[in-house]
Amino acid sequence: MNAFFFRTSPNHVVSIHNDIPKNISDGFLWLDFVRDEVIHAPEQWQQQVLSLTGTLIDEFHLADVLNTQHPSAFDLTDDYQILIFRKLMTSAQEDERGKINDTHLSPTQLHTTPVAFILTEHIVITVRETDSPVFDVQLQKLKNLTLAQPHPDTTAKNKGMPSSSMDLCLKLLNAMIDKYLEVRAPLTDQIEHWQTALLQEKKRFSEWAQLLRESVALQKLENLCEEQIDALQEFRDAFIDNQFDTDASHTQPQRRDLMLVRLNDLIEHANRVQKHASRLESALKAAVDLHFSASANQTNETMRFLAILTAIFAPLTLLTGVYGMNFDAIPGLHNPRGFWFLLIAMVLVTLSLLYYFHRHRIVNRSEKSIAQLLSGEMDV
Repeated sequence: MNAFFFRTSPNHVVSIHNDIPKNISDGFLWLDFVRDEVIHAPEQWQQQVLSLTGTLIDEFHLADVLNTQHPSAFDLTDDYQILIFRKLMTSAQEDERGKINDTHLSPTQLHTTPVAFILTEHIVITVRETDSPVFDVQLQKLKNLTLAQPHPDTTAKNKGMPSSSMDLCLKLLNAMIDKYLEVRAPLTDQIEHWQTALLQEKKRFSEWAQLLRESVALQKLENLCEEQIDALQEFRDAFIDNQFDTDASHTQPQRRDLMLVRLNDLIEHANRVQKHASRLESALKAAVDLHFSASANQTNETMRFLAILTAIFAPLTLLTGVYGMNFDAIPGLHNPRGFWFLLIAMVLVTLSLLYYFHRHRIVNRSEKSIAQLLSGEMDV
């Protein structure tokens, strides 16, 4: 468990302590738990939270915290609010700045895990997985600031530090949503890779099973964003309804407006991720449709070529069939030049048919591809 106490003064000066004070009315407390701590002893964890904060976690909410498959959701009681938000866990490599640098990130590589936020006016309780870069960065920042203070009563100017329990919750949520925004470019590159593979002519496409998994993963990402948006909207509505009292200082309206703007910004970011996933899914479906259209067009061209060959050889077959009959009296049967006359007639028939097909634009109808024709129009 990581415990931090943020003491706020009228001029928004923040003091951070590792020891949990008995009176937290002049600030707010952050208790950060790893999920394994809760899973191994859920009743003990419930009693620990009760002894440290005086807040009793409902049994149903405790089950929600333990459920690793729980979707993003929001609920509240008379004592606290609980928000479950699924954060991104990707197998793609990240650079030293925490940015995803995999240029071909597959949607099937996107994995999520729930993070539980239990929120009151003076308390923030988080339950998360062990490996969480978002929380690790925030915890390291707090620990560095704590070590930099020579005395517990020493205060430091608030430079990007949370000023309230809601502010801390929104900072963590914003960092988690930013991870979703970072994967948009790699996912776009991966979809372009699939489009190229579907529309290439020299190699037969055979990775249909993987393509289906990619499409299903994009649908799951879109549904995940929809659940996140619903949870954040309920969180915002509860904040607007003011389910728990905030301090009555003269800065309350400005602070409430700022928190509301940040909540709306989080919802807008989740909307952007959802729309991007929907666009990628549509682009993938369009590439599949183009693939089958190109395949059908190629089949039509093949059948047209075979039909032309059939039309050319049909009269030739008729001529050879007629003069291959076993009759004694056939005109030109005993003529020494009969073979050459028949061969010349067959060549003339063939040339006549080719001229007819060419005149009616049946042969050489698609000498240029659509891409070449479009590029030619652009050059003009």
